[in-house]
Amino acid sequence: MLRGKIGKWTLALTEFAFIYVHQKAVKWQVVANFVDNHPGEEIENMDSMDIVNANILTRAYTCLNHPIYSVHLTPWKLYFDGSKTDLASGAGIVLEDPLGIRHCYSFKLDFQCTNNRAKYEALIIGLEMLVELGIQYVEILGDSMLVMKQIAGEYKCLNPFLAVYLVAAINLLKKFKEATWEHIPKYRRTLQPMKWLR
Repeated sequence: MLRGKIGKWTLALTEFAFIYVHQKAVKWQVVANFVDNHPGEEIENMDSMDIVNANILTRAYTCLNHPIYSVHLTPWKLYFDGSKTDLASGAGIVLEDPLGIRHCYSFKLDFQCTNNRAKYEALIIGLEMLVELGIQYVEILGDSMLVMKQIAGEYKCLNPFLAVYLVAAINLLKKFKEATWEHIPKYRRTLQPMKWLR
């Protein structure tokens, strides 16, 4: 498993082939022409600022006027579902990495719960696994309209038992740089890798 920035860049750049080319000598006249053609903006009242603030302002000005284009990494996908029967409750998740490889997990819940609590359990287990792996970008997909709308803040959570799950899920979502979620209607669920849960 690749971790950290090097692992992410390795994953993002696997489709490209790299060839090392020796750098040609840089003539000083080229550097002088570049500096002459790209003057920095003067900062007024430089005496009242310390060097650190001046450096930050200069970098901010450069970034705003010369945007840096970055590689957008494909997020991991988290499919989750939970269910309750008269005999037992369970949670299931599918983690799909950026290469499309799926990792399926199911868990038997050893306590009595409702369908919604089982769905929240599945979501939280999946998010904890992704945090443990050091994943920063995730797309969450599930068939529970209630869970999705509560996470998005569109529905209020009036049930005190579900409120605990909602807070736990939101705290886990804060650990990701980017997290998106999409509701998968039940009629589309058969097209998704969640069919093995039922």
